[in-house]
Amino acid sequence: MKRVAVVGAGFAGLAAADALRAGGAEVSVFEARDRVGGRVWSQRLDPHDPASPVIERGAEFVLSGYDTLRRYVDHLGLRLQDTGMSYYVREPRGVAGVTVDDMRDAAGKLDADPARSVRAAVGALGLRPELAEAVIARVEISCAQQSDVLSAEVLAHLASFEALPSHRVAGGNQGIALGLAARLGSRVRLNQAVRGIDATDAAVVIRTHDGEIAADRVIVTVPLRVLDDLDLDVPDWKRAAWAGLLMGEAAKLHVALHEAPRTSAVMSVPDRFWSWTAYDRTGSAAKVLNCFAGSPDALARLGVTDGPEVWLERLRAIRPELDLGPAVLTTWTGDPWARGAYSATPAGARAAQNEALERPVGRVHFAGEHTAGEWSALMEGALRSGERAAAEVLREGS
Repeated sequence: MKRVAVVGAGFAGLAAADALRAGGAEVSVFEARDRVGGRVWSQRLDPHDPASPVIERGAEFVLSGYDTLRRYVDHLGLRLQDTGMSYYVREPRGVAGVTVDDMRDAAGKLDADPARSVRAAVGALGLRPELAEAVIARVEISCAQQSDVLSAEVLAHLASFEALPSHRVAGGNQGIALGLAARLGSRVRLNQAVRGIDATDAAVVIRTHDGEIAADRVIVTVPLRVLDDLDLDVPDWKRAAWAGLLMGEAAKLHVALHEAPRTSAVMSVPDRFWSWTAYDRTGSAAKVLNCFAGSPDALARLGVTDGPEVWLERLRAIRPELDLGPAVLTTWTGDPWARGAYSATPAGARAAQNEALERPVGRVHFAGEHTAGEWSALMEGALRSGERAAAEVLREGS
């Protein structure tokens, strides 16, 4: 029986391990955290109150085209819930005379040329400054990076402006990870940080604090920047592919509300964050305001490394209609097992880079959202990448 080690128990690692298990391999998953899910992390706003609403401290929305994720939802006996609002459409505030329709009309004229930056693509339209800034803010927030370095190709994927439906997994997106981990049972080993991998033509050895584990092959699924900390000998072309991607910087803030709101989606143009209220699993709007800030400049302006106070002040100014309560702040850049939110493509990146990100190095295979091409940065991409890497391993003779 083929022995396969999987490094990381996020969506990519668990999807890979589940496919390997189904394919007859002997699989072991090594996860540094004390939980599964990686950058998908669901918990109650007040962990001590079983009636408190579930919040997504990481990846949140299930969007159009997430066919693989929907398959997992069905197979694991979960269900999707409609959020009652659209991830794609956000009312711009903090800028004068710009409407949702203005932004949609402008977005329809953008050229998603990967050779140039988002800011250059927006600048080519000759929009009035207020509208241009609102469109740029929308993209920077979603992609968690600055518009002057982002490839305009993201305009065709992550930054749609159409009012498409948005869903979440009822009870929390982490339910997918928990369901897969339950199927894998003792094959998942928590609190097992992998520090290095030694690979030869005949086998691989995975090094953790608790010792060494031998396997026939390994699938590495850790986030892009965590790869830099892994003692792993790979050729220059692989490291060049890693270095050629950006890592987005983002933070989330969840604020209790004293009164049940209506569903909404509001974007602060100057501070590069958006906030929304959405249905919970009962089909009613939960008493929580969800917020997401994206790009290094946004996180600096909001002072998230010092706590939520500045963000709460800006939030009260942009959402005066809501009575805000206690808040929970989540940041990912300083997390040693994430070191950022998700990957982003810089202007001028070539399609050949995607092939290099996916390509195995001998007995070492790679998955994770950053290897998912057009589905990068998404839960859907993570799941697809895990299945792709597992299929590679199962095709090999030993």
